[in-house]
Amino acid sequence: MLEELQRVVDALARRLGRAVAVDDLDFRLLAYSAHLGEGDEMRARVILNREAPPEAVAWLRRRRLGRASGPVRLPADDELGIVPRVVVPILYQDVRFGYLWLLDAEDSLTDEQLGLASTAAADAGAICFRERIVSQLRTAREGELVRDLLSEDEQVRGVASARLVEGGLFAPRGDITVVVARPLPADADGVDEDDRIALQAALTMLFSRLGDRGSLRLVRPDHAVLVIPTATLRRSPELPEALRTTALQRLGKSAKWRDVHVATGSPAGRLDDAVTSYTQALEALRVAEVVPSFAPLVAHEALGIYALLAGRPFDQLGAHGVHPAVRRLLDADRELFTTAELYLDRAGDARATAAELGLHRASVYHRVRRIEDITRLDLSDGQHRLLLHLGIKVSRLLGLA
Repeated sequence: MLEELQRVVDALARRLGRAVAVDDLDFRLLAYSAHLGEGDEMRARVILNREAPPEAVAWLRRRRLGRASGPVRLPADDELGIVPRVVVPILYQDVRFGYLWLLDAEDSLTDEQLGLASTAAADAGAICFRERIVSQLRTAREGELVRDLLSEDEQVRGVASARLVEGGLFAPRGDITVVVARPLPADADGVDEDDRIALQAALTMLFSRLGDRGSLRLVRPDHAVLVIPTATLRRSPELPEALRTTALQRLGKSAKWRDVHVATGSPAGRLDDAVTSYTQALEALRVAEVVPSFAPLVAHEALGIYALLAGRPFDQLGAHGVHPAVRRLLDADRELFTTAELYLDRAGDARATAAELGLHRASVYHRVRRIEDITRLDLSDGQHRLLLHLGIKVSRLLGLA
């Protein structure tokens, strides 16, 4: 697409004898001609940074260019380093794709020349429209294959993996990791179709940062899925946070959303094993929702003991996992429950437990004795410690504590 836009820009620049540029709807530079005639400081900055600076974007937004259907003359702004120019909206079948720019410091563009610019903008619109259709078809095909890649059927996963690679949709480079983002609605309405479109837009923005064949994406009924090479995640560990931030921006800040949680599965050795990393990411989301200390960004590898528990349905954990000793401790004293959890998390290190609780070590030993009295367990016994530790974590998952 960019090569075709460049040809349109160069042809118009030669005919008019002046500089021409094309931006997308966010005023990011897509194509520009060689410098012909008078320039200005703003053109130089845009070419250097490939996008308009924030102050220029704000200046342009105030002119309501989104409503324009034909050429618009814009005045100079000495403070921003802008000379007068003409902007022509790039439209195709009433869909707006961006803007074509012409410098016009002397107000010398004729109606005939503006007509040529409008024709060029229409050609650019046709190119952008065709690219959007191709992109949508590619995304639909990719989505079908990614759904199969995450299937429970091993044979279906194998076929999908092969087609993704053979079709040039994904270039395998070692291990892969699945990242999942799930919006948390504040009410019972859940995630609707508009929200899923917003999640798709968030994935598309992140996808553009990763480059072609650098990731796979899919939007499911209540979450978004990103499949990426593990090496990419190691180079850019900020990606989960970037996905969360972008999703929140696209969903819009409103009372509808409590937050967006993002979970990362463990690396999988092959593309057709992505379902394992995906399942782990979903389990990590379940844990983060009931154990707030893991939210909003959680990695399956960081779950510790919860990783062993999260793979089972929580109702089964409730039926078999909460030992009477744990229930006695919950009923007796929630502060002691917290102390027991921290003490066991620290492998029975009274000094570390005391430091975190802001207590003297003697106080921790006193509490441990009380915990043993209530639970009727001996915390110097490894089996008893394991029983209590697991029971505490199950209680957390069940929301009992």
